[in-house]
Amino acid sequence: MPDFNTATTVISLLIASVALLRNLKGDTKNEGAQVSEILVKMELVQSDLKEIKADFKAEIRTLKSDLESIKERMVVVEQSTKSAHKRIDGLHGEHQSEE
Repeated sequence: MPDFNTATTVISLLIASVALLRNLKGDTKNEGAQVSEILVKMELVQSDLKEIKADFKAEIRTLKSDLESIKERMVVVEQSTKSAHKRIDGLHGEHQSEE
């Protein structure tokens, strides 16, 4: 009987070892697939970020151009306002001298 028990134990250990090895190989394949999927998703995110960055830079260039245009227009308006104030002051002075 001891031989039968020993043989059964050895066979059980072999079967368990084979099952363990198969599971480890399966886990490795699953991990590889998961890593690949993660890498693909990261590449997509990187691509999207590059696109967003390019759009953002273009928007900043547009805003800078608009700001420069506004500054130029503001200078013209300030000069026109100064000229208008001088004319108004002149008219006001003429009106006071007529009284």
